[in-house]
Amino acid sequence: MAKDSQKSVNRSTARTAAVGWLASASAFTYLLSLKFPLTPIVAAVLAWLAIIISWPQLSRSARQQSSTLLAAGMILIGWSLFKGTAIDTVALLGKNLPLLSMFVAVSFLSLTNPLVPDSTQPRGRKGVLSTLLTSHLLGSVINISIIFVVGDRLARHGKLKPVQAQVMMRSFCSAAFWSPFFVAIGVAMTYAPGSEWRHTVLPGLIMTLPMFAISFVDAMRKSGEEFEGYPLSVESLFIPFALAIAVLVGHVLIHSVSILTIITIMAPFGALLFMRERPRLGKTRDYVETRLENISSQFALFLTAGVFSTGISSLIASYPDVLSFEISRFSPLLFFVFSAVMMIVALFGIHPVVSIALVSPFLAPVVINPSQLAFLYLTVWGIATGASPLSGVGLAIVGRYHVPSRTVLKMQLNYMVLMWLCSGLVNMLWFG
Repeated sequence: MAKDSQKSVNRSTARTAAVGWLASASAFTYLLSLKFPLTPIVAAVLAWLAIIISWPQLSRSARQQSSTLLAAGMILIGWSLFKGTAIDTVALLGKNLPLLSMFVAVSFLSLTNPLVPDSTQPRGRKGVLSTLLTSHLLGSVINISIIFVVGDRLARHGKLKPVQAQVMMRSFCSAAFWSPFFVAIGVAMTYAPGSEWRHTVLPGLIMTLPMFAISFVDAMRKSGEEFEGYPLSVESLFIPFALAIAVLVGHVLIHSVSILTIITIMAPFGALLFMRERPRLGKTRDYVETRLENISSQFALFLTAGVFSTGISSLIASYPDVLSFEISRFSPLLFFVFSAVMMIVALFGIHPVVSIALVSPFLAPVVINPSQLAFLYLTVWGIATGASPLSGVGLAIVGRYHVPSRTVLKMQLNYMVLMWLCSGLVNMLWFG
């Protein structure tokens, strides 16, 4: 019995390591394909192999959504082939390779987690502001790791107060509005062809202002001076600012290279440079073999969403007169309608990339300003994931810190509506 158990553990360990190396190899070969005569299908095959190997370990939700997307996409593609429509094989297998490669690269930044701060814990106004800024600014670079860094520090007997969870979810997820290190930017740039990060970063930063204001007022109203926050140090802000400046400089100097590619190249080097544990290469190898597999659920969703989106595009190509929008501009009303529907769908646990993959083939050909379309995707992502107890962040809060799902939904609904209105207003003022 003990031998069987040990064999099972060994198989699981080997599977985890294999997935990590395959994901890394996929990202590396994709970068090579940009410069050398190497087909991106090689990178796509490696990514699909990673999903096949990790499939037994994926969450039930990820398996269900991925299976549905894959099946629906293949049915649509099969019908389109029957109608004589040509299918782009590279898009079918690896439409989302650029953002998957970026996702792998950015995940290494979790190795730069901030040091455990001193024992002082700010309260009241200072505590709220400190927690908002920490979750937002550090989270904009090291991603969901910051939820566990902050949450573990604030939790009492393994539990967070609902108001603390509220502040953490909103501030972290809203970094999707602007951060180049969030996978949301990769999704937006991929599904809004022609969009540029430099045209979405300023309206995205503007969107953080109502988030901070609403969240601060809510937290003070509910907890006042009793709010226990996370201490923010100037030292901990050095890494996100240094990396952001490096990306901006790189984008200005080599404007012909996409922002996704710049981040994919810079993020691993930034992780090696700023990581605190030693030896650097040994810890990086350990990360690949033991922790990188954690992104496999997102890998599965993004790959199958690419198949689904390709299926939708092929169906539109098969029936161009029937499945096309006859609109002259993406009006503010349309922005409000599409963002509302996509946010509501996300509340039920449907990953934003799914709804984005669905609407993109319809909207991308008719929206004159692709950066406006990218802004739609970014705001939907940042608002919906910060409000839904069934998003990745929401599930982490509910599962790890024992905040009831119903409580999360109840306390975030008003926020979602207010931010939805703000996103529509910013869209009108910025994009017309």
